[in-house]
Amino acid sequence: MTATSMRRLLSAAVSTAVATTALTTGLTTTGLGTAAAHAAVTPTDDATLTWGLSGYAQKGIFGPWTFSDLTGNVTQLVGSVSGGTQTEYAVDPVPVTSMPANSGTQKTPNAVKFTAGAGTADPETGAADLSWTGSYTVNAYPPQFGAPDEIYSNPELDIAADGSGELTMNFALGEGVDMEGNPIPAQDFGRLTLLTFGAGSDAATPDGFRLTPGYQGVEVTVPDGSEQVRNCTPSETATGWWGSWPAEFVTTVPASVRPHFYSTGCGGMQDNKPPLPVDLDLGIEPVVETPTVTVSDTDLSPTGQHQVTIEGSGFDPATPLGTRPPLAGQPSGAYVIFGKFADTWRPSAGAPSSSRVAVTQKWAVPAAQMGTIGGPAAGAVELEPDGTFTATLTVDKAAADAASATGNYGIYTYAGSGAVHAPYETATPITFSKAQPTLKATATKGTFGTSAKVTATLSGAGATTATGTVTVKKGTSTLGSGTVTAGKATVTVSRLLAAGTHTLSVTYGGDAATEAATSTVRVTVAKAKPALTGKLLTKPTPTKAGKLQVQATSPAKVAPRGKVRVVLKNAAGKVLKNVTPALSGGRATVSLPKLKPGRYRVVLTYAGDSNHAAASPRTLSFSVTH
Repeated sequence: MTATSMRRLLSAAVSTAVATTALTTGLTTTGLGTAAAHAAVTPTDDATLTWGLSGYAQKGIFGPWTFSDLTGNVTQLVGSVSGGTQTEYAVDPVPVTSMPANSGTQKTPNAVKFTAGAGTADPETGAADLSWTGSYTVNAYPPQFGAPDEIYSNPELDIAADGSGELTMNFALGEGVDMEGNPIPAQDFGRLTLLTFGAGSDAATPDGFRLTPGYQGVEVTVPDGSEQVRNCTPSETATGWWGSWPAEFVTTVPASVRPHFYSTGCGGMQDNKPPLPVDLDLGIEPVVETPTVTVSDTDLSPTGQHQVTIEGSGFDPATPLGTRPPLAGQPSGAYVIFGKFADTWRPSAGAPSSSRVAVTQKWAVPAAQMGTIGGPAAGAVELEPDGTFTATLTVDKAAADAASATGNYGIYTYAGSGAVHAPYETATPITFSKAQPTLKATATKGTFGTSAKVTATLSGAGATTATGTVTVKKGTSTLGSGTVTAGKATVTVSRLLAAGTHTLSVTYGGDAATEAATSTVRVTVAKAKPALTGKLLTKPTPTKAGKLQVQATSPAKVAPRGKVRVVLKNAAGKVLKNVTPALSGGRATVSLPKLKPGRYRVVLTYAGDSNHAAASPRTLSFSVTH
């Protein structure tokens, strides 16, 4: 990605920060402006500065200048001018830069590379305030000349957003001799401005920025030696350049090397004297937002209409540009659609428009384009300067199915007005699932022969809108069913449940929008309380036996089973008969013996059966006469 592209893709939040800083600090801006220089600064400790000095240093009078004694965070990149193979730092020859031209393959220069630069920088504009530690030593002459070493250390770079600024270094000389053999002592000149940069000197590169130092037209007053030549004109063999490195530096370096840094003539190697470009890698990964979409709800009921909110971020409001009306040649934003799309649907993949069936649609565009597409009434939503938008769509499965028999349900975005821009193509699947409620059942206690009630309650998703039926079973036998209303159903369970405790299954059958649900409930059924009666069918006499009928009656309308006890006693309490006939159909007939005149009573008892409790004893009294 080029730095220019990187700038375009950076979040508009950076622009907002720039504007805010300008307002709060009172700074003015021209172009990118000084106000922006520190508006979006980011700390860094990994900046890199690479520099090839000058074309003059790559050729020299006696060959390329020598590098030695590199210390700290600096290394030498050895170019093909010295037999090296570095390709990291490359420059074009004169007249693009001061690099000497080659008749054959263009050679690469020697360079110094400072790493681990610390400070702050703006990756969008290239504004930077950085410093490095380390030093390098150069000498323009072979050792036998005894020329003093030039020692450069600890660069500091201050660049504004418009590209203007300076590079300073500590500058020192080692011991040596001048051209006449006079000794030169070691000297430390402190920090000097080594390079200056004018507005617009920064050019974006894939790795950062290339800064072109000033030279042409820079005047310097030389304290001694050759005066600056300022009357050069272009010719077939020369560019006509004249100028100087910063005067502070030129007037400080020793007279023996001073002519290397300003124009002393108009031909020969004069075109090689301007400083070469400085490459700056800020060591900051560009903040490039990838368009993303979030949807408030992606699992919906298959029935009814649903409002979902779609929030987008990272959609650059400046790109892409539409290729057809209504936004041809204008920022065209992104369509926001609920629909049924084919597996291959993306415009960037060449999919036809028939692969994209829209059911409901909004269009996120910058504010300036909203009116062009009809405004909010026509579905326009604003794509904010920071690359975000919010849209609300109606999602209706029935409408989608009516529009297309095939395709995948989803929320889709892609570039509008005919533009094709792959990053804007997002897909968020929508699923239509029946609600899955929880079913809980409770039951009242029952008595054999009476109806128990089971109440089924649905809770959770879809419970209050559920319709349908709840069925209660014991095993495979259905005991009853009830209709769901407001999430509840009451089922009357068969009165013929046997006495005891029963585990019943309770099932909600579901509906078009709600899944079925099951549960169990324990129902306790008490034994029924029967009534016991007796009557004489034939009263016994002294000459004739009699008959007694006993009957047990159940409230369950089911004849009790088991045995009854019949005890016949005289007035003195003597037991004359004690039998336990079995009930048949709830009845039993007992013969009574011939009885003398007197008072008698029959005591009837019933101990119950599996569904009936014991009955209260009954006593039947009668008299026998002659």
